Amino acid sequence: MAASAFPQQITTGLSALVAYCFQPSQSCDFSDKIQFLKCDKPSRRLVPTKKGSTDGLFLNAATPPQWVKDDFIEACGLCNVEFGLLKRKHHCRSCGLIFCGHCAATFDRVVKLGYIKPVRLCNDCTTTVQSENDFLEKFLPLLEIGDVFTKYGLLRKRQVYLKYVRSTSLFQYQKYNPVTKSYKGDTEAIPLDKITSVREVSVGPDHAKLGILIAVGSQEHRFNAATERQRHQWMDAIVGARRLRDALLVAEREKHAKQVEKENDEIRDMSENLLMMEKRRATFQEDRMRRRGEKREQLRAKYNLAIAAS
Repeated sequence: MAASAFPQQITTGLSALVAYCFQPSQSCDFSDKIQFLKCDKPSRRLVPTKKGSTDGLFLNAATPPQWVKDDFIEACGLCNVEFGLLKRKHHCRSCGLIFCGHCAATFDRVVKLGYIKPVRLCNDCTTTVQSENDFLEKFLPLLEIGDVFTKYGLLRKRQVYLKYVRSTSLFQYQKYNPVTKSYKGDTEAIPLDKITSVREVSVGPDHAKLGILIAVGSQEHRFNAATERQRHQWMDAIVGARRLRDALLVAEREKHAKQVEKENDEIRDMSENLLMMEKRRATFQEDRMRRRGEKREQLRAKYNLAIAAS
């Protein structure tokens, strides 16, 4: 009896499996769409930053950005092509968002996140990451270590130690004695965000073209390098920092604008769907009232009932 029951169980299981495989796919009706719009989807809203501020933009991230869950992501974040059997989802390792293979086809290192081997990047992040890698590897170590310059003031000159502080995005300098390697006086700062121009200047006949002039609005800071090589390195590094700052700010604004546009589209779609649902409900109510009226008329005619006086 057990031997005959075993094949019967197998037959029943196979029949259920075949029946399940050939079931018609469940289409997503209007109520499902409304439920999807109301569910808690992963947010892609960018964290707002202070206008014109690059605080923390040069900081090495402790961990990579959290990936957006792909449960409810149905289309590429750039070209909006729908994902399917032939269009796979790919996460950008720099921003964590989801794109198609065409819009995330670049592979490169991401130094600020600790990716020393090439990883997948989206088209939006590729240019920014390349600029960041170049700055972080070539210029940032020089700026953070700092160097000795001659600072020219209104009536006097003094030797100062100039360096860049990544955590605050400030160039700081303080009076420095190279012999005793000691500091003296207050520490003064030049915000990277406030620098309006950087150019080389002549500070005298003996040190022509060794000067660096950093302008912060109407205020000017004159530094004299010890050698032409030092001046070139610091000029390139400061200019590189400003270029990267500008590029990051532009990228942040563009991402924020795209996100706002996407959220507005989602709100608009939801409003249209809700309006459509209300119209369908009103139409259904009208049809039901009409059918009731027709039914009453048929009953009156069938039983020869007089219309009640209103």
